[in-house]
Amino acid sequence: MNNYKYRTQLYLDEDHYRFLKEQSARYQISMAEVVRRLLDRELEKNEEIKDDDPIFQMGREGTATGRVNGSLNHDRYIYGQFPKHRSGQKRGSHG
Repeated sequence: MNNYKYRTQLYLDEDHYRFLKEQSARYQISMAEVVRRLLDRELEKNEEIKDDDPIFQMGREGTATGRVNGSLNHDRYIYGQFPKHRSGQKRGSHG
């Protein structure tokens, strides 16, 4: 891995900022290090994103679906099914 660090700027909502600040204090590391560790964890999963994934087609087409609940049921509309939820978690609940 290249040791060169690229400088970037992020715009975060309040919840994301609070999460980074709390993790930074908890582990006594910088907020940037929290971001790097989260990214490393995602990279370790080594999940390949396929070019034909339906999510990318939506952006290219730029068409309106007319669905009023797309933010709640996006997996059903994009992939044709609801995601598998952790036991005890209701559909539409977060966390």
